[in-house]
Amino acid sequence: MSSHIIIKRNLIIFHRPGEWSDIYAKILQDYGMGMAIRPKLKRELGFTYRHHKGLVPNDYQSLGGVNHHYEDQVHLDFYSEQAQSWFQLKYLNLSST
Repeated sequence: MSSHIIIKRNLIIFHRPGEWSDIYAKILQDYGMGMAIRPKLKRELGFTYRHHKGLVPNDYQSLGGVNHHYEDQVHLDFYSEQAQSWFQLKYLNLSST
């Protein structure tokens, strides 16, 4: 199963929350359990995360057209482009290291 991550300006969306869980565990390993405190995560790494129910189209279409369903997602909200770029380079390129 391939990853399904959407990157927008100041926002990264994980359509598979397990992928975020793996990265979050790596952050805690790299920076310590203090990063489990959201204000510290925001202050030191420049983002916060939130669990979200996103409306997405189904993989199939019914006779009436496209149907949608809600899926569990994790959204990362970034407070600067620099913080988002750093995060992408350090944590979204893990498979290439």
